[in-house]
Amino acid sequence: MLSFSIKSEIRGAKMKKIISCVLSLLGLAVMANAQVLPSEQMKNTAWTGLGCPIDGDIMFYGFTDTFQSRFDRGKFTVEAMLNWSFLSYYDDNGDMDHFVFGTSNLNPLSIKYGTRNGGYIAGDNKVSSAEAADAYAATGINPSDQANVSNTIQDSYYVNFIYHLNKNFDFGVGTKLNWQVGPAPRYGSWLWESDAHVRQGGFSTSYDDRSGVLWTTSSEETHSYRFSVDAPGSADVVGFVPYANKYAKRAAGFRFVADDNVLEIGAALPNGFNTDDFVVNSGIKFAPAEWILLAASIEGAFDDAANFYTGATLGMKNFILDLYFAADTLFTDADDDQAYGTGAAITFTIPNTKISLRPELGINFFQNDNYTPAWYTGAEFDLPLTKQLALNIWGSFAVGSKDKRWDDSDSTKDWGTGHIIDIRPALTFDYSKNTTFAVYIDFEQRTAFDDISRHCWSTGLFWTYIF
Repeated sequence: MLSFSIKSEIRGAKMKKIISCVLSLLGLAVMANAQVLPSEQMKNTAWTGLGCPIDGDIMFYGFTDTFQSRFDRGKFTVEAMLNWSFLSYYDDNGDMDHFVFGTSNLNPLSIKYGTRNGGYIAGDNKVSSAEAADAYAATGINPSDQANVSNTIQDSYYVNFIYHLNKNFDFGVGTKLNWQVGPAPRYGSWLWESDAHVRQGGFSTSYDDRSGVLWTTSSEETHSYRFSVDAPGSADVVGFVPYANKYAKRAAGFRFVADDNVLEIGAALPNGFNTDDFVVNSGIKFAPAEWILLAASIEGAFDDAANFYTGATLGMKNFILDLYFAADTLFTDADDDQAYGTGAAITFTIPNTKISLRPELGINFFQNDNYTPAWYTGAEFDLPLTKQLALNIWGSFAVGSKDKRWDDSDSTKDWGTGHIIDIRPALTFDYSKNTTFAVYIDFEQRTAFDDISRHCWSTGLFWTYIF
């Protein structure tokens, strides 16, 4: 179907490390303190499309519709969203059987891949039994060359309540507060919107980071924000590393925002917090001048598996440089589970025009010496054709991580990193100040670590209306 404790005692050394991270937040400080919607409005985004999922046939996918609203009344801001769909159902053989109506956490990007057995795994595992046995003996991993697209699913709904105590202090509780402090690798837009594209080159990962959690967002427990490295061979092309630049997702949070957004300091209790197992997220951003913004955050402070982030934005409107760094699972006893990511993006805009180019590059590397680094590059190009019509093109290339121990077996010595190519051109037509239409085609070629090559594509129509 298309649906695809800190323990009560903290050791002094670890505490010192955590304190040093918190202090670094105070020494650092990219974005307005926006919610999901930037201003008061009601917005509806509808989509319909067709395509060819991984290991499937050309099919009509169905419809999705995402309704959002934001209301600012006095000292209160209330936001909500509901996504519903009417999607085609197909069995494990790729045969479409019927359509299903209901709320959904799928979107045009995730639908492109197709899934199996109600999960977020796409394609069939083609690793032979002999190869699997040798790989397991060497690495302890049962290999699979299927795609895992858990990080492309979205919320089927969100609800946020923000109380503005005064012009500088906010208290918020919600399922998608979106309180973020700096730049990081991105989809280009919210997943349900017309200009969303793959992130970090499309690496497979089991990490679902909608609210900083793994697997599900309906019954999280403390530590569910933890990220576990996707071992090479666990999916077709792995190497994803999350960036903890949002300190309040599904959480209760408090923040101070100085006049003119020069400084923001905030903290949040993530969903699943309990008094026996304390965790907290915090973030800071500092913009001392128009041309510079510094940011840092820590996710899961006072826990062994804390994630740290820092980033910066430099430049003015025609030249903007984004820099970012992530260090995940920092203080655990294990000596092979940490992950790091670093990257940059530059936005060039031709003066007095809306023509822009944004290339980006990222490298992810891992504490486990057997895992080679993964890297990706991509670029987004925007070109207005008329006052109403614009062309947007996204393209990316990603090279995954390899386990060096594969070289020691005759069955797996030819296994490699795997790679992904994605290209997504789109045309957007502003029919009126309220109505926008967009058509696109998204093609992706995925070559797994065992050289199994697959592709998928989708095309469709978006209709966005702002009431």
